Amino acid sequence: MRGNGHARPIRSWRAEQGLSLVELLIAAAMLSLLMALAGPALAEWLGNQRLIALNNALAGDLQRARGEAARMRRPVVLCTRGADLSCSGQTAWETGWLVFEDPNGDRDCTDADNDARCDLDDGRLLRVQPALPTGVTLRKTGTPADRMRFTVYGSAAFFNHRYTFCDHRGESVARGLILANTGRIRLAGSTDTLTCP
Repeated sequence: MRGNGHARPIRSWRAEQGLSLVELLIAAAMLSLLMALAGPALAEWLGNQRLIALNNALAGDLQRARGEAARMRRPVVLCTRGADLSCSGQTAWETGWLVFEDPNGDRDCTDADNDARCDLDDGRLLRVQPALPTGVTLRKTGTPADRMRFTVYGSAAFFNHRYTFCDHRGESVARGLILANTGRIRLAGSTDTLTCP
């Protein structure tokens, strides 16, 4: 202590100056490297989760349709959705799908007045799935390819059906469902062939 006997506070040079340009460049380089390594893996994981979520949504709708058909003793249909609340007749399921009761057995529904009922036969519209995210496709094998009907016993009409979700990455990451004609639904496994459009 010199002078008047008061000690000057010790100040750190760092507290006054902040980070140096070299330190900022090193931090930016490390962040860039981390993003370069983690970015593709994160995108892959997000893409997989999106396909899994869509696959699970369809499985839930198929289960509900089967249960409603058996419970209400009425056929229940899933069909590809048109621009309005109607069956489109298209084999591409990207526009979403409808789940509805089919009391007259025509496997068709149009809800023009938006009252959650099919206009021609008064069957209840049970679920409306919105369009799939851009870049995701859904195809169904089995006849017919644009709709699926559960009988009053909860069995699937016609033969076994296969639903396949794909994105730009192709068949290696595709997700799918196998629907037996008994009505049993299972996730496609590694030994099941899933074909992307």
